[in-house]
Amino acid sequence: MLSCKPFLIVLRRPDWRGVSGIPRSGGAVLAANHVSHIDPLLVAELVLASGRVPRFLAKDSLFHGPIVGRWFRAAGHVKVDRAAGRAGYDDAVKAARCGQLLLVYPEGSISKREDGMPMTMKSGAVRIALEASVPLLPVAQWGAQEILPAYSGRLRWGWRRQVSVFVGAPVPLEDLRDLEPARAVEVGRQRLEDVLITMVCELRGATAAARSIRAQAPKAGSSGREDPEPRTIAGP
Repeated sequence: MLSCKPFLIVLRRPDWRGVSGIPRSGGAVLAANHVSHIDPLLVAELVLASGRVPRFLAKDSLFHGPIVGRWFRAAGHVKVDRAAGRAGYDDAVKAARCGQLLLVYPEGSISKREDGMPMTMKSGAVRIALEASVPLLPVAQWGAQEILPAYSGRLRWGWRRQVSVFVGAPVPLEDLRDLEPARAVEVGRQRLEDVLITMVCELRGATAAARSIRAQAPKAGSSGREDPEPRTIAGP
């Protein structure tokens, strides 16, 4: 991450909000919307500025490569086995319980909406936070897609485009612990989705009408089923 600092300084002008809301110690789940392949670097930059080191969730295959895999293992990022279903994120729950700060992309991919707004959230981030009994912090971000457009693979070179990253207050989960587990997860997922949409609208300066986008939002997965996996950083 540090080796990317000069590159990021040239490309972005940061607008950081809510940095002080990141816990100084202890585990937490940061759940961010996703607009570009470059935004993990930009969100991580904010987290590092708070004095914490984020741990990304990444699919199992990334840990086996000779270069990327070595970096993932050395950096202490967290492996997710997609084929294992709910058990596939046991390591994430353990990491959160041990005080790690986990960065998750609950949409399941970079947004496929033409306007870049958040898609329907998956449940993994909420499940991890509930099971590990750690805070779930929404992280809204906007502007990275102006540096590296979604799914294009081509940087737009320019001088310091504004990138906004907004860490919100923890999503309320304590009142869900007496509910049936599946219901608790669904209510928490809906709360996370609602707050992230509102926060992204605030960053964009969107009107209140733009907040009622859920009916038009495509599902993150093609099957339409709720997927218990958290987002990994391996791309769509």
